[in-house]
Amino acid sequence: GGGGGGGGGGGKRQKMHCVAPSGGVLLLLVSDRPNQFLCHYLSSAMVHGLRPTLLGWDSGSWLGGGSPKPWTFHLGAKLVLPLHYLAACGYSNDTLVVFTDHDVLFQGGAAALREAYRAAAAASGSHLLFSTEHQPYPEEVGPLFPPAPGASPFRYLNSGMWAGPVGAVLELLQTLVGVRRGESLPALLDVYLNWERHTARASPTPRVYVDNDQTAYACLFVSQHLARACGARGGSTRRPRESSRE
Repeated sequence: GGGGGGGGGGGKRQKMHCVAPSGGVLLLLVSDRPNQFLCHYLSSAMVHGLRPTLLGWDSGSWLGGGSPKPWTFHLGAKLVLPLHYLAACGYSNDTLVVFTDHDVLFQGGAAALREAYRAAAAASGSHLLFSTEHQPYPEEVGPLFPPAPGASPFRYLNSGMWAGPVGAVLELLQTLVGVRRGESLPALLDVYLNWERHTARASPTPRVYVDNDQTAYACLFVSQHLARACGARGGSTRRPRESSRE
């Protein structure tokens, strides 16, 4: 797998290493500390010829000698680091970006991922597809979700996995990290790389590292729910396309 995008190590910014897509698929994950799932993830990916790109390498956390970032920084980085990486590398829009967490095992290669995405996108009419999970976050939004298809226990948007073409992914991430409301991506990256300095100064923590990715996805879903409800009452809001796939 390749490494790059927002590594730690004294806050130094290293040259971006842009990994070539494998079979038209760019596989991304963020991991800033060792965990029991990552080796299984990487092993199953390599068995199927996939080349995951690991974002967030932090030598102090992985190899010792440093403190791991607060957990909310890791969760916020799952939005900031893919956005930074994709914006810097300039992949063509026909590249399929697949983002996952660590607790994933692959059962096929790039061709299988592309075909699964194609079928799900055609069935839903959506460019962006999200995995669903067993529990909602925050719990209060749970009643807003539609029933899962069939007997599946997975019906909630939480965190975890999503897939889509580069252009749609960039638009999504820019919205979720706050770029569209005035946040600066370089400034957000600086806070992530130099979190100890910002914490010591008691500087205001950007919302993306407080609300985290789970809250951001929940807000996205709730905003679509409200838009749909307003449209049903005679407003001019167009019905958003959405998908719920495991």
